[in-house]
Amino acid sequence: MTQLVYWAATQMLNTAVRIPRTPEAMVVLTAACAATGAAVATLTGPITITAYAVFAFAVLTAAVVDAVERRIPNRITYPLLAIGVLGLPWLTPPITGWTLLAPLTGAVVSGCIGMLNAVFADQGLGDVKLAAVIGAWMAHLGLLPWITGMMLGQLLMIAAISGNQLRRRWAGLPRDHTPLAPSLAGGAILAVAAAGLAF
Repeated sequence: MTQLVYWAATQMLNTAVRIPRTPEAMVVLTAACAATGAAVATLTGPITITAYAVFAFAVLTAAVVDAVERRIPNRITYPLLAIGVLGLPWLTPPITGWTLLAPLTGAVVSGCIGMLNAVFADQGLGDVKLAAVIGAWMAHLGLLPWITGMMLGQLLMIAAISGNQLRRRWAGLPRDHTPLAPSLAGGAILAVAAAGLAF
């Protein structure tokens, strides 16, 4: 999966900047892919596992692109959002009113939280869209995974922003945008694991 994520992220880049293939970068990417695979494997049902494997692959690809280019491709967020809101409700019978509304509700609330972060903190509009995507997919798994994904994502974002700004201050560099897709992806993957282990 590591090579597939690396290849997909490379295809999404707009600039001539290449994704580093240093041993450190590949170890981090491999560890993220392994953790993602383990989290998805905790889910039940072949359709659910396949859907969330695609979700995890796309979110990891977005995280790599954001880390390199400080941008989250719309080619990832828009399809994931559409599938999350319109397709996920039909994956797990019985189909109820809440099953149909949960992903939409999760997307709207998570997007609003992301928008507040964009106004008051270091989050960009790509991060807002990715937060809405994650909200939709986690809300489909239930209230606890949704809360877990959003809370862990927020905590990881705070840590990433603080660490980046402190590092730049100590180096005498000006403030810079912190790529937040890795934090959002980390929260989502941990939430998938929490959902799977609760089944």
